[in-house]
This record gives sequence, structure tokens and C-alpha cells, in this order.
Amino acid sequence: MTLAQRPTETLTLPDTTRDLVEASVSPNTRRAYAGVWQRFDEFQRNRLGGLEADDAGVATYLTGLFESGRSPATASMVVAALRFRARHGGAPDPVGPLSERVLAGFRRAGVGRGRGQVTGVGWAQSDAAAALSARAGLAGLRDAALIAVASDALLRVSEIAALEVADIDWGSSLGSPASGSTVAVRRSKTDQEGEGAVLYLGKPTTRRVREWLEAARIDEGPLFRPVSKSGLVSARALSARSVRQIIKDRAEAAGVEGRVSGHSLRVGAAQSLAQAGASLVEMQQAGRWESPSMPGHYARAELASRGVVARLRYRK
Repeated sequence: MTLAQRPTETLTLPDTTRDLVEASVSPNTRRAYAGVWQRFDEFQRNRLGGLEADDAGVATYLTGLFESGRSPATASMVVAALRFRARHGGAPDPVGPLSERVLAGFRRAGVGRGRGQVTGVGWAQSDAAAALSARAGLAGLRDAALIAVASDALLRVSEIAALEVADIDWGSSLGSPASGSTVAVRRSKTDQEGEGAVLYLGKPTTRRVREWLEAARIDEGPLFRPVSKSGLVSARALSARSVRQIIKDRAEAAGVEGRVSGHSLRVGAAQSLAQAGASLVEMQQAGRWESPSMPGHYARAELASRGVVARLRYRK
């Protein structure tokens, strides 16, 4: 089911209109929403024979999620997905007062549920993981460059996978040993209009990118690509799934413990920025978050250690 479909029928829309609706949210969100719709529609068919969603149905579904131990984040995703489909399919909003109160109760009673925050891979750990990876042949050089770029620029997995060689601006790095380079991120989760961002890469990271490109003999196209066991470099880009696995495998090989994910380098970079004295606004800008709440959440321990009590009572 696409974003431009109602629960029980397909609207007659021009192809361009459908394409624009599909482009209004990220691919990851589209996949997540599609999964929500499939599961909810199956629930509706079993409950009422496939009638359109209503307030009571949504409330009942959310209650089932709560009873099965799901997290408040899952419930919020269901509400967002159902509202999106109704709004773009011309159907009434299925989320009414009852569903909203159930969701509010879910959030309050479900505090502490979920998998928890991923383990952050900070600057020192990412440097160690990159150094270890660089010893593992051509794929290792790729992984070292990928880790270094993701850490310096606080990139999301989808942003890493989308990078092109042309996105790297070597700038003055050729003539100045103290300079790094920049990388252009053309579109991101919080930049749906495609304005883009230019982010700094340090000299060690710039060197790792050069080593990978020279060894792989790449001068255009996707920056990070699959490498076969025999050393053949693909012309296509790594998938987001492959990027996640690389980050997880290389971090664990470097001794990072805990729940490592594709988000760990981004979380860890935020934590390292906080440890270095960055303000919440600076962290927000570096990671291109819509608000300072997310970097504040990731780095709450680091921020507390230099908060007002630490500074004024213990003179830290």
C-alpha cells in the first residue's frame, strides 16, 4: 500500500500527485508506515470485517499494543501513520478523543519500556575502530573512511549511504597540512526540502577517504560501495542495511560493548562534543537536529557533569 491510498480503496490521482505524496516523507518513514498499515488493517479485518478505522478501533488497537508490552514510541508511530493515511487519502481522522486519551495513558504507564538508548561510539572509540578496520584490506579501508566521516559529520545511516564522491570538497587540504575537507549532505531527515548542509571533515578523516578512493580506484559516483571477497568494487552504493552492519561489526571488533547500532556514531559524537564543552545549541547545529532536546537526551550524563551543581558547588 502506498502513501496515496486509503485503507479500503485506491484514489484516482495523477501519477505526479502520487509521486509527490510519496516524496513528502523519507523512505524509512514510508517503510515504517506501510508496516503499521498492514498490521492495523489485519486487526480491522479480524475485528470488524475490514471497515475503515474509527476512534474506538484505534483505541482498542493501542490497548492491545500496551498489553503486549510494546513501547510508547510504537503507539505514537501507529497514531502518526494512521493520521497520515487518512489525511492524504481523504478519509476522516480515525484518532479521536478516546484514542488520544489511551495514547496519553500509554505514555505515562509505559515509561521505561523499549530497548533503551543505543551505546554511543565517541571520538576515541571511533578512531580506534577506524584504525583497526584500516588493517583489513580494501573493505577495511572503506570501513575506516566510513566510520571517520560518519563520526566527524554526525551522519545518519541514510546520509552515509547516499554520499557521492562529488560531495567531498577537498578545498585547501591539498596545500595545507593543518586543513581538512568538507562533505555536502544533499538531503536529510530534517531537510526534506533538500537545501543541504556542508559539514567539516578533519585531516585524518580526509586522509582515510583519499586512501579508500585511491585503493578502490574510484573517481566518481557513490562514495561507499560493496567490496567482494575477491576485492572487486561494485559500481553501486552500499545499502543502508550494509552501513548499519559495518558500524556494528567494526565497533564491536574494537571492543565497544552495549547495544551498538547504525546510530551509535552519531550519538557518540554528540556525547564527545558535550564532554569537550559544546553547548546544546552547538550540538544541535552540528547534528542538524530540529531542536536541542535530542542531543540533550543523548548527552545528558555529560551535560550533568558540568551543570550548575558541578560548577558552583564542586568547582568542576
